[in-house]
Parts: sequence; C-alpha cells; structure tokens
Amino acid sequence: MWTAVGVVWAGQASAVVLFSDNFNTNSSASWTKNAAPAANASTQIAEFAFDYSPFGIPPAPGSADTLGLRLRANVPPDTTRPAGVLSGLSVSPTGQNFGTNYKAEFYAWANFFGAPNAQGLADNANSEGGTANVLFALGTSGTVPQAAGNPSAITGSTIDGIAFATTGDGGIGSDYRVFVKSPTIATAASGVYAAGTVNDAGNNTPMSNFNTFYTSNPALAAKMAPAEQHTLAAAEFADPSDVMAGSTQAGSFGFAWHKVTLTKTGNSVTWDVDDTRIATVDTSAVTLGGNNIALGVSDVNASTARHPSLVFTVFDNLVVTDVAVALAGDFNNNGKVDAADYATWRKHLGDATEAALNGNGDNLNGVDQGDYTLWRSKFGTPGSGAGLAAAVPEPGSLLLLMFGAAHMCCASRKRC
Repeated sequence: MWTAVGVVWAGQASAVVLFSDNFNTNSSASWTKNAAPAANASTQIAEFAFDYSPFGIPPAPGSADTLGLRLRANVPPDTTRPAGVLSGLSVSPTGQNFGTNYKAEFYAWANFFGAPNAQGLADNANSEGGTANVLFALGTSGTVPQAAGNPSAITGSTIDGIAFATTGDGGIGSDYRVFVKSPTIATAASGVYAAGTVNDAGNNTPMSNFNTFYTSNPALAAKMAPAEQHTLAAAEFADPSDVMAGSTQAGSFGFAWHKVTLTKTGNSVTWDVDDTRIATVDTSAVTLGGNNIALGVSDVNASTARHPSLVFTVFDNLVVTDVAVALAGDFNNNGKVDAADYATWRKHLGDATEAALNGNGDNLNGVDQGDYTLWRSKFGTPGSGAGLAAAVPEPGSLLLLMFGAAHMCCASRKRC
C-alpha cells in the first residue's frame, strides 16, 4: 500500500516521509504508467502486489513478505521469439510534487536469463533477448515515459528529468548511464560518473560494468540465479543447455537486492547503489520537468525473449522523504555558524577531505582557505542577525581571541 507517512530508513528519523509504497496491495490507482512507444503499451506491463517468491527471490531487506512491483518490457505472447519493438515503460506516483530537496530510496532486483551454453548467465551476447535496462529518475513530471535503449533513450521516450539506467547482466558497453534531460547519455568527459572521466587500466570506460570501479565493489560481485529459476527456465522452453547456469558478470546489477538512493538537494542530484555513489549531476543549467520520480524498465533490443517470464525487475519498499538543506559554514553541524565552527576548521586545516566539516564546507580541495572564506561569509547565521560577516576577524585575530578567552577562564578557576 502507499501512504503519505510511514517507516523512515535507519538514520533518517527526523526526515518527513512524503510518499511510500511497500507494494503489498494493488496500489496501481495511485500510480501513472507511461509506455513508449504508446502504440505498444499492451506489451509493457506493471504488476503491483506481485509475489516474487516462486522465482526463488528472497524478501527484500526490511520485508517479511515477498510482494513487490514487477515491471516487464517488450513482452511477447509466447516463446517463439516473435517480432517485437524496442520499447519500455516507467511508472510514477500520480500527481506528486516532492519539492526542491527530496530523497527516494527503494530496493530493486533485476532478473534475466543467459545463453544456452556453458557460460549461461555470463554470456549476454547470446542470451536471445535476456538483456533489459533498469531505470530510475527524479526531476520528472511523472506524466511522460522514461525509457533507455542501447545506449540512447528509445523512440517515444521523453527524458524530462535526470534519469539513471543500468543493465542486469552487463556487457553492453554502457552499463551505467546518466541522462541529463536528454535522450543521449552523458559522456565520461562530462564528469558525472564516480568511476571517473577516463578509461581504467583495462581500457574499460567509466560506464562499463567491467571497469574496476564496479568490479571491485563487493555488492556488485558475480551472482548465481536462484535454484527455482533453473526449473522454471527448463519448463518454459527446452534449451540445449541451462540458460540459468553459471554466474553473472562482476560489476553488474543482476540477481541481488540493491538499495538504490536518488537524492536531489538544490541543484545537485546523486545516484547511489548500496551506499556507494555512482553519479552526481549539477542541474543548475537544467530546467527539470517536475519534482516527481519514476521507476522503469526497457528492452535494449527490438527482438523478444525466449524466456519472457524471467526478464523483469522487481521494486520494493519505496520511501520518499524530504532532505534537510545543509547550513554552509556550520562545520560542527549544530545548526548555527559561529566561532566553534572556526575552531573545527582550524583543527582540520589541511585535511585531504572535508569529512570533518559534515558536508557544510565548499566541497573543494579538502579543508583549506576556501572553507574559511565560506565560514566568514556565513558567520552569524541563522540566529545571530544580519550584517555580522563584516565584523568577523581574520583567522589570526580570531585565534588570539579564542586563546585569550580560554586563558581567562583558566585563570578564574586558578588552573589551566
């Protein structure tokens, strides 16, 4: 069911829940389905309160049940692989506007089948239609389809916000993709990918699942299909070899529950998988289509799948919360910018990162003079009135004042 209030995620007890859906009931009336192309909407399927336990999929983290939202794209009527259409769909909470600062967190499981040979799940090149995109977006109106192809968005899709896409099986070259209100993926040189702007030592791009950024992530290690799916595959179509055999490619998203976090804070939009940053987008020059979210799937090929029942993504335990805006200069994170923050800056001056500044520095070049300049410009906010910045002493003077105050305190107590 969906609700405007609900359980918040660990560590977010103060966040206000704007929307949630555990998909335990048929909440389709509260969601808008957008298919692309529209003429093929009947083959783009959203199933609410879908029981995924027959596929051997365990309950999503935080669940005691196995009910979720299943999305399927380019679904054929049978296993003969009739002609299909490059297509997909996305679903969005109907009529929602989550504001300027919000976070969407949920779990996603991407399912697919492999090739009818000894490689099985690792061979996506010969999987006969088992590759699909998983898509997540925010900053969308929620009224237009968000659907990624290979690699660009498919015909009929309108990426009106910031969309992130990945593949369950990997191996298509652009397995981690960012769309910045555009049908074309952001390049590595754009700087949006946490994997960097250049290829790794193995010449794998920052979008490839083979890049060491992804293969070194334990959460994206090779996985095996649940035992039940070997039986299901054999019953659906008699292949010469088990298409569910073997393991997935390292660095790929499939066959595991992954926590996905999308966050919008002002002009910054981020994508995290299992608490690892995948991409960051600056939207200061972008006019977003809205303040809603979207979950989607799409095919990367026009051809249909030999095992259509095994190609899907399940979503579970969606929670959208507001995000408290950071107070720049409040290095000790106590809700005000004062002399204590200067002490924090002075103590950590020269640190390679700004971890000690609680995310309230300038986020550039570690703890440096730029962070002092930021603190100085914000001194006195929010509770001490305006116009105080001009009266803030320079670092050396302030340090002497603080030392003098401490010395007088010691003297008054006859000890130091």
